[in-house]
Amino acid sequence: MITSDINETLRIIINLAAFILFIYIFLQEYGIAFSHYPKLPIEIYSYLFLVILVMIVSSALSKQPIIGFYETFRQLFFFILVYILYSYLSRYLLISKYIAIIVSASIIIAILIIYSFFTSDLAIFLLQAQGIVHEGGGFKNVTAAGGIFAVSIPLTLLFILKGDDNHRIKSFLLITLLIIQFIGLFLTNSRSGILAAVISTTLVIYILRRSKLKQYLISLALIVTVLLFVLPALSELFSLYFRVDRIFENTRFPLWNMSLNIIRENFIVGTGPGQFKNFMYNHIPVMLGSWEEEQIAWIYKNAGLGESHNFLLFKSAELGLMGFLIAIYLPFVFIRISIKTMKLIDRSNKDFAIAAVIFSMGVGMFFRSLFESTGLLSNGWIVRDLPFWICFSVLIHLYMRYTKNSEIKL
Repeated sequence: MITSDINETLRIIINLAAFILFIYIFLQEYGIAFSHYPKLPIEIYSYLFLVILVMIVSSALSKQPIIGFYETFRQLFFFILVYILYSYLSRYLLISKYIAIIVSASIIIAILIIYSFFTSDLAIFLLQAQGIVHEGGGFKNVTAAGGIFAVSIPLTLLFILKGDDNHRIKSFLLITLLIIQFIGLFLTNSRSGILAAVISTTLVIYILRRSKLKQYLISLALIVTVLLFVLPALSELFSLYFRVDRIFENTRFPLWNMSLNIIRENFIVGTGPGQFKNFMYNHIPVMLGSWEEEQIAWIYKNAGLGESHNFLLFKSAELGLMGFLIAIYLPFVFIRISIKTMKLIDRSNKDFAIAAVIFSMGVGMFFRSLFESTGLLSNGWIVRDLPFWICFSVLIHLYMRYTKNSEIKL
C-alpha cells in the first residue's frame, strides 16, 4: 500500500499486474454474462455514472484535457477494481478477510513508522527540542498514513468487541495491535486522522457498547485533564504536539482561501481533474517568500493531489458545481445505506456490528475530509481511497443481501 510513496514506476507495474489478475479471475467466475454480475443499489450506479460523466465533461472543457482524461481513466479504473472486489464478496464470503487485510496493512505501516521514528536522529531531536513529531515511515505525506489508521482503528475495535471474552490471550493481542496503530497514528501527527479515529471509536462504543460509553468518555476526559492541568510539562508537550499556538497560522487557511477564489473563477465546470495545481499561484493569498508561501510551495511540489485540504473544496474546484454535488452526495448515500442496513439486521447478528463499525468509520472519515482532500474520492488514488471503498463495498454487500432476504420473507 506504500508503493506509490516509494517508487512511481513500481506503483504502476504492481497496480497494472494486480488489475489484470483481478479481471482474469472475475471473467473466470462470471464470464461476459452481464445479467449474472452482482447487483448494486440504484443510487450507487447513479453516483458512479455521475462521477465519471462530470469528470469527462470537465476534462473536455479544461485547458489541459489530456491530464483530465488521464485522471478520469484512473478513477474509472479504480471503480472497476472496487467492483471486482465487491463481486468476490458474493462468491467467496470474504468480509472478515477484507477487514483483516486492511488491519494487517495498517499494523505493518504502524510498525514501519515506529521503527523509522526510533532510528531517526532528526525525529528524536525534534521531539526533544520542539515537541514536534511528524513521522510517516515510507509515506512522503504522513496524512495518507493517518487516513489509513482512521479506517483501520475502528475495524480493529470490531474484532475486540465481538471477540470471545474467554480467550484472554487473543483479546490482549488485539488490544496490543490497536495500541500499536494508535502509536503509529500519533507519530504521524495527523490531527485530522486522530479526530476521525476518536469520532469513529466513540460512535462504535455508543452503538455496540452503550453501557460502556460513560466509562469511555470519563476516561477520555480524565486523560485530557491530566495532560492539560495536572502535569505542566505534559501540558506544554500536548500544546506543542497539536500546534495550539499556530492554530490561527494554519496553512489550510490560505489554501482554503485560494480554493474559494479558484472556484469563483471556474464555477461551472472547474479547473478540470488533476489541474488545480496549475491555478494555485494565480490566486495565492499570501506574500511570496513568506512562511505561509513556503508551506504552500511545499504542498505544490509534494502533495500530488488534493491541495485544497478540504474534500468539498477539492471537488468543487476541480469539477465545478457538479463536483460540489458529488462531494455532498457521497456522505449522504453512505449514511443512508448504513442506516438502512442496520435497520435490516438484528442487533444480535454479527453482521450488525460490521455495519455499525463501517458506518462509524465513514462518519469519522467525513469529518476528516473537512481538513483533508484525499481518502474518499481522489481520482483513483488507490493507496488513499481503497481502504474506505473496500469497507463501503462490504456495507453495500450486506445491504443487498439483507434487502433480498427481507423481500423473500415478505
